[in-house]
Amino acid sequence: MHTSQKPSTERGSAWALAVLTLCSFTLGTGEIMIAGLLPDIAADAGVSLSTAGLLVSSFAMTVVIGGPVLALTTGRARRRHLLIALMITYVLGNVVSAAATSFWPLAIGRIIAALAHSALMPLFFGIAADVVPPHKRGMAVARVSLGFSLAMIAGLPIGTALGQWLSWRATFWAVAALTLAVAVPVAALAPNTPGISADEDRGRLAELRVLGDRRVQIVTGITALCAAASFTAYTYVTPLLTDAVGFGESAVTPLLLLFGIGGTVGNLIGGRLTDRSVLGAVSVCVAALAGSLLLLGATTSFKTPVVGFLFLFGAAYYAVMPAVNTRLLNVASQQARTLALTVQSSAFNLGTALGGWLGGRVIATGAPLGWLPAVGGGVAVLALVFALVEAAGERRRSPGAEPEATGPAVETPKAAESTV
Repeated sequence: MHTSQKPSTERGSAWALAVLTLCSFTLGTGEIMIAGLLPDIAADAGVSLSTAGLLVSSFAMTVVIGGPVLALTTGRARRRHLLIALMITYVLGNVVSAAATSFWPLAIGRIIAALAHSALMPLFFGIAADVVPPHKRGMAVARVSLGFSLAMIAGLPIGTALGQWLSWRATFWAVAALTLAVAVPVAALAPNTPGISADEDRGRLAELRVLGDRRVQIVTGITALCAAASFTAYTYVTPLLTDAVGFGESAVTPLLLLFGIGGTVGNLIGGRLTDRSVLGAVSVCVAALAGSLLLLGATTSFKTPVVGFLFLFGAAYYAVMPAVNTRLLNVASQQARTLALTVQSSAFNLGTALGGWLGGRVIATGAPLGWLPAVGGGVAVLALVFALVEAAGERRRSPGAEPEATGPAVETPKAAESTV
């Protein structure tokens, strides 16, 4: 049996969530900063831009594959020891990339960092859920997700500017240093207990059983579809804004900043909606994502509405995240929470890769760039169908109850005594 280490005061919870937000900001910056550095990396390494793009896809696919493997093989490890080891690994990956003198050592460094990233984010979400009362779980998860939207608002432009001012290597060194700075406070938050106890470790069947849970399958499917819908358009957002809409290149950075601000607003709204009704929030936020993408695709000939719908796109996309992550926390048993969140992270990264591929296929057919948001909107509509069907099914299973309110995870009797 093991118990969580919950801060005893609201101030303690606020401090814990601030640390976790900074941690997710660090990991988010480390993941997306490559977008602003690719041309310089390609030139320095003597490879084409498309080859340099493998640094992005290899990172995503490492998260997809490595996350579940690490979750299954580290279940008995003490959470604090595991977190420290992963943070050190993340630092190592960025140091290897910063010191690389050719392309392939740089790629190896990115893969090392991605492997640590794949297991760290589920740990951060699990800690966030444990440091607050159950009725505030949605907002706690939203606070951790907020770090990623802040990475887009501040981390990406700062990393790009640092790379232009000094070199692309300086950005990797900076992420390594920031990771070291947050490692000590976040390690203090992690429980010094195994993710699952010896009694709960029955050939991993108890943990693996979560993968057969229909509710887990549906929410991870919704996550993958929402990521695919978003990145069908976002992967090609720069040519979309310049070639299709007609903005100058100087306008792209402010517009991406607007997208990130929308994400920050949407993340907070999504957290509040989730604390009222989890499945209701999932449906509303996915519907908003579908609507914003379809409207963006329908107005690419007009600059003014595009600005507004780009903001709404960012808000809706980031509002989905706390809703689907909280739903997963609620339906996964305690001893399977880390694996479930890792599979969720893999689903997101798989959706990201599929979205980029789908957008590329649309472009390859010769279709206008303005079609990309509409195609993404169609994928989001499919996600909405799954969300509505799941909400309706939950109402049938629990007549007269809310679709789902934020509360304790569904637990087995043994799991109810323990936490990640």
